[in-house]
Amino acid sequence: MYGWRARIGHVAPSRGDTLVYEFYKMLPEGFMILNTTGTVRQLVDGDFENQLRRIEEAVQDLVDNRCDSIIFSGSPLFTRLPFGADRDLGKKLSEKYGVPVAAGLTAEVEALKAMKLQKLVVGTPYPNELNERLKRHLETAGFTVLAIEGYGVIKNADLTDMPIHAPYQIAKRLYAKAPQADGVFIACPRWPTIGDVALLEAEIGKPVITSSLACIWYALTLARVRVPISGFGRLMASLGT
Repeated sequence: MYGWRARIGHVAPSRGDTLVYEFYKMLPEGFMILNTTGTVRQLVDGDFENQLRRIEEAVQDLVDNRCDSIIFSGSPLFTRLPFGADRDLGKKLSEKYGVPVAAGLTAEVEALKAMKLQKLVVGTPYPNELNERLKRHLETAGFTVLAIEGYGVIKNADLTDMPIHAPYQIAKRLYAKAPQADGVFIACPRWPTIGDVALLEAEIGKPVITSSLACIWYALTLARVRVPISGFGRLMASLGT
């Protein structure tokens, strides 16, 4: 059986393609990710509402397919809602289905805490409105956001076509403006982010967290996986401890 070490469920806000690709790029044989395709086509509130309504149905399907843990990603779905909505839904679904279920937004916060980050610079592909929502959420969660900028992408499908080093470039630029930051957070799991994490960490000497890394790390943590993952930064390496 494929996925004999762990079967991870992912409720994608759109296609989930990049996160799936990065999962298999990092994980050794024995791990499987079961992905569902979401309904977000534009990064706008109407599409976020539609996706929120289908999360539970998608989770139930992943439970039926014997996933060991499940992540429903798409932080902009929840940063527009009252603080804690992501954790409330994860707790409700975990209790209902008897499988650990969590939001990607929850995973991101937990990853930042695990790396002991407090002062952040944040790079995103998002427009300013979504960046401001994310900033408010992170600050309510106890972090200090020294700088946040994005590329202004609205059409979800455009995220996968962004230059492979775009996250590195915006993160490096933001860190140069605020070198007192404890580390870097690169939001959104649909644009390519993991390839330059180790390089960026080596250059700035501080942790770099991306949404893809956070979601995969947290899902494996919930599934009680302990496996050393090298070459993709400090967060994934910490799985081996």
